Amino acid sequence: MNTDSVNSSNESRFQRWTSELFRPVPLDSLVAFRVAFGLSMALWAMYMIFGGRVSELYIQPEYYFTYPGLNWIQPLSGFGMYFIFALLFVSALMLAAGWFFRVNALFFTLLFAYISLIDQANYLSYYYFVLLMAIMLSLSPANRLFSIDLIRKPSIRVELIPRWSVLAFEIQVALVFIFAGMAKLNADWLFGGRPLNLWLENLGLNLGFQFPYWIISGIFPIAISWILLLFDFIIPHFLLDKSTSVFAFKCVIIVQLIAIILFPTGFFPVLIIFASIIFFPAEIIRRWISGISYLLFDVFQFKGDVFKPGGTHLLQYRKKKLFPIILCLFLGTQILLPVALFLQWGSARWADAACHFSWDLRIQEKKSRIWVWKENALTGKNEEVKLSQYLMPHQIRHMAESPGMIQQFIANKKHSSSSSNSDFTGNIHVLSTVSLNGQNPQPLVDCNIE
Repeated sequence: MNTDSVNSSNESRFQRWTSELFRPVPLDSLVAFRVAFGLSMALWAMYMIFGGRVSELYIQPEYYFTYPGLNWIQPLSGFGMYFIFALLFVSALMLAAGWFFRVNALFFTLLFAYISLIDQANYLSYYYFVLLMAIMLSLSPANRLFSIDLIRKPSIRVELIPRWSVLAFEIQVALVFIFAGMAKLNADWLFGGRPLNLWLENLGLNLGFQFPYWIISGIFPIAISWILLLFDFIIPHFLLDKSTSVFAFKCVIIVQLIAIILFPTGFFPVLIIFASIIFFPAEIIRRWISGISYLLFDVFQFKGDVFKPGGTHLLQYRKKKLFPIILCLFLGTQILLPVALFLQWGSARWADAACHFSWDLRIQEKKSRIWVWKENALTGKNEEVKLSQYLMPHQIRHMAESPGMIQQFIANKKHSSSSSNSDFTGNIHVLSTVSLNGQNPQPLVDCNIE
């Protein structure tokens, strides 16, 4: 085979790939994702406000573990944080409705980033996923169908968009499952059934009865652990295949609802259920949109066809070769960087570091403790410092797992200590221990700080 034929084959392959990326597909799936994402984040904001989490995380603490270089990011005083979360709630609803969509998506991103960066102890893995989705939505044409923006500007309406506009979201959601499976590739999960056995034991204690031995310590937790591992690796294939996506979506709902009921998984299962709507076949979503659109049209008597389904308007992009390159760079970073770190660090350290990203689905159970002693200048004896006077329980727990947070807290208190607060003057001794998946506690930090 000569060089010309190879070059021709490569060029032809690139042209087919580019053509597939720009193949017209219905906008309905992206519209459904926009609505689902906005509603889910509105529910999250309500949960944070009325569940007491805003007060616990952003008002009651006297100290906040700021990120390096971002110590200027501080919570608002008084009811200011309730106002921020109220704004986030309204912004999420506007996002779902497609009202001033692009500006509002950027506003939502800034609000959520602000909330995420106030305190390291408050950060949860799905915050990264939320920020990614919000940024991607702000750059997408998700408001060009079934949105209030169409009332303001009907000319933006389109029904068909290039395939890559939906594929980018599908791949990003699929990565959550794939990397969640990678995080489970460790001996505790595969051969010890941990921490699933610990969760089952705690579930029994909370319900007031004890599970049989074979459920907690036998083959059962190991079998379930393997099923969940295989589920994470296999389910993206069935979600991406439109012929099986509805069945796969039902499986996602079942697994995530079980996680909500039985295990301490927080809000993430709700978010991933809503996000998985992106995989639904367009014709099903179009039926939903059609029913709602005709209802809105009949009730509010909107003029024109802003909410009516149907049509063949295609969104056009001028620089077709630029978008596949940008898409590849973005998704390539999201894929290759975690894989490279996994190969470099191994499963144990990678799974622990993954808590900062969206694929950590509580695959480890940590119990941490920390003690701080000060040396009495008169007697020379060590006296324990009551950290509960300075930190909230969740802050103490997270600090015990992070040497960096320990160093930041001690340095801050030493710098701000006075005669009226001498707990952190003189020599300080810190001991932090961590127990992973029910194993014996191991020292993480054991040092003297002058």
